[in-house]
This record gives sequence, C-alpha cells and structure tokens, in this order.
Amino acid sequence: MAEDERKEQEERQAQFPNVPRAPQVPEPPKMTSPLPPHPAKPRPGAVEPGGYNKLALATTAATSFIMPIIVLSVGGWWLDQKMHHATAWFAMSGVLVGLVVGVSALLKIVSRLE
Repeated sequence: MAEDERKEQEERQAQFPNVPRAPQVPEPPKMTSPLPPHPAKPRPGAVEPGGYNKLALATTAATSFIMPIIVLSVGGWWLDQKMHHATAWFAMSGVLVGLVVGVSALLKIVSRLE
C-alpha cells in the first residue's frame, strides 16, 4: 500500500510540478518630492471657485421663465379644445398663470446668482 501511495505521489508530481520560488524583490525607493507653495491669491484670468455653478444657473434662467408659460398655455388650449369653448379662457388663464410662475422662478434663480 505504501508503494501505491508513492506511485500516486510521483504521478501527481509529474502531472503538477512544483512551482518555483518567487525571487527576492528589493524594497521600493521612498520618494519625497516637495510640493509647490499654495497660491495665496488666484491668478489673473483664472476661474473663481463656484464660477461654473453660477454659469449653469444663468443658462437655466431663460428656460425656467419660458417653460411654465408654454406648458400652462398649451394645457389651457387643450382644455378649451376638449370642452369645445368658443373663446380660449383656459388658454388665456394658462398664459397668465404661466407668467406668474415663470417670473417667480426667474426671481428665485436671480437671487441664487447673487
């Protein structure tokens, strides 16, 4: 039985040879590089912190003013068509309510820009 185990072990070693040892690797060098000094004031022409945030708010100002007017007037026109009104009361009231909502949204954005 010992002979059978020895043969099996030899077959396993022939089938799966031992993995070679890993070579010794030297320690990595320690790098110490001095950083440049922090600028006390921004360079001329540089973007101030939060500048892009204000730019994004400014670009949404027109959309926040126009969209409530368009959506509410189209919604009023659709209601007038569904109810077969001769005069467009819902469309007119949609424009007026859209103006109020649009102006309030525009004022909110302008106050956030300041």
